Amino acid sequence: MKSSVLRSSLVISALGVVFGDIGTSPLYAFQAALNASPETSRDAPLGVASLIIWSLLAIVTCKYVLLVMRADYEGEGGIFALLALLGGKDPPSRRLRLPFFMLLIMFGAALVYGDGCITPAISVLSAVEGLKDFAPQLIAFVLPITLAILLALFAVQRFGTGPLGALFGGIMLFWFVTLGLGGLVQILQAPEVLAALNPMHALGMVAHGGLQTAFLLGGVVLAVTGVEALYADMGHFGRPAISRAWHCIVLPALILNYLGLAAIAIRHPGASREGIFFQMVPPGIPTLLLVLLATLATIIASQALISGVFSLTAQARDLGLLPRFLVCHTSSAQRGQVYLPVINWYLAAACLLLVISFRSSGNLAAAYGLAVTATMVITSISFGLVVVWVWRQPPWIGAGLTAILLCLELPFFLSSLLKFPNGGWFPIAIASILMALMLTWHKGRALIRAQMLSSPCSTQALEAELSSGRIARVPGTCVIVTSNPEPRYAIARCFEWMRRSGCLREKLVLLSLVGTAESRINMEERLKVTPLGRSLWHIIAYHGYMQVSNAPEILIEASKRMGCAIETNDVFFVLPREMVVEYVGTEMPVWQRKLFGVLSRNMSYAPDYFFIPCTQIISFNWMLKA
Repeated sequence: MKSSVLRSSLVISALGVVFGDIGTSPLYAFQAALNASPETSRDAPLGVASLIIWSLLAIVTCKYVLLVMRADYEGEGGIFALLALLGGKDPPSRRLRLPFFMLLIMFGAALVYGDGCITPAISVLSAVEGLKDFAPQLIAFVLPITLAILLALFAVQRFGTGPLGALFGGIMLFWFVTLGLGGLVQILQAPEVLAALNPMHALGMVAHGGLQTAFLLGGVVLAVTGVEALYADMGHFGRPAISRAWHCIVLPALILNYLGLAAIAIRHPGASREGIFFQMVPPGIPTLLLVLLATLATIIASQALISGVFSLTAQARDLGLLPRFLVCHTSSAQRGQVYLPVINWYLAAACLLLVISFRSSGNLAAAYGLAVTATMVITSISFGLVVVWVWRQPPWIGAGLTAILLCLELPFFLSSLLKFPNGGWFPIAIASILMALMLTWHKGRALIRAQMLSSPCSTQALEAELSSGRIARVPGTCVIVTSNPEPRYAIARCFEWMRRSGCLREKLVLLSLVGTAESRINMEERLKVTPLGRSLWHIIAYHGYMQVSNAPEILIEASKRMGCAIETNDVFFVLPREMVVEYVGTEMPVWQRKLFGVLSRNMSYAPDYFFIPCTQIISFNWMLKA
């Protein structure tokens, strides 16, 4: 009984987080596709509905729910899960393939940021535009109301979603029931629309559409733009819950609704080119209620994507692809609920700018879809590699699956390229900026690590220096903190500290706080304590990308394995701040050097990141040449 209740609660919760984006697509997807249709006859709504329905079945159901979601890494999904899988233990030809596909997956992750700018803007704007159907004189208030809602949405991010999380699933369940019932009512008035379930209508429209078909597919793809969320949020709810929610609730509701919208277009061809979604209900109060419900649904959909961007940034940071940002945990019970102020307000500025620039959901639809389809293509290619290199299947199976998936998605991607001049450049520009940031940070830190190791920094050299008597020893414990698992990086920092201070505490701990591609690691498996000499230890503390590294807590747990008592009040953490003051090589062009300098100066303070009390910190600037 309890297990069935738990499964049901997970299904409802998944509705509020996973399916917000794809669930609010009927607000604008059918309208955009119909406006781009090459036909003006009664067959046009049937063809559009058929294309959308079979796209949902082929891409969402077959590709993601049945195939891609099986490629999980320790239960986690998303594009970084594919990176973790492809970087697994002992893959063949790893040196040849990993850098290229790492870049490919990094670009796919960067595209999510571009999507994250457009989704809140188009979702909320399309919902508020329903006010025009309730009272045409309110058209002047659509933009101000949209901007106010978006600004409020980003302003409350610092409080977290915990207090409202229980409501999200219920509201989205009511939304999907409304979609299904609204569509069913329209179908009963025009039952001939059921012919759209025949895929021949979709194929016929594509075959006879000519060049206009490219614009049509650019509108149809809007119906599947939230598909990556199914995979990315798999770790929160599990594949069974997401699959049940899709098959039992979301897919039937969407099919009924798109058929209902086609029925409206058939019955009222003259009035079907604008505001078709809100024609599902009678004018007046019912329209106003539908506008309010749609606005709530789009806010929830936007919230889910914003939270996803926060999580993605935290994952990239822990994988060493981005510098440390200030991370605020908004829930004492759920560490995964995070708030990144810098990312939040950059995202808010981009969304508000998009609304002001494009001014309508129809114009925004012309810019939407390119980033999503590019991410879908990258996911398909990466999944094919996982099938061959990770699951050890014959190459022809991986190549065959990839070819089938690309046959489905490349037409959408190529048609979305036509949107580039009309605003499709915006998410690509955002992704390119993020890609430049990740590559610059990754490369700059690699140069710094190489410079740090340019002088002798072996365990033997450290032991020889400590036993030479040249360094005065004082009571207490000194912890040299680094984020690299190899002890020589901490030893290099230790030598620099001894050079500056001329003394060292009696107990010396080299603490490596290492982020991994795994989501969570148990404390028993996180710590690796290695004695290096008398009163000298090296501790490696791993943490998953959904966890934090609390250095004092880790030290207390490690002391139980070290065989000695450590007084936490008599511990000092040494955290040098490496800074590049001169570039002697040519590995980084001038623009990249300047960008790396900006990133280094603006990354968050390490003690805050590792939860080290300010009274136990010794920090200094370490000037390096690279």
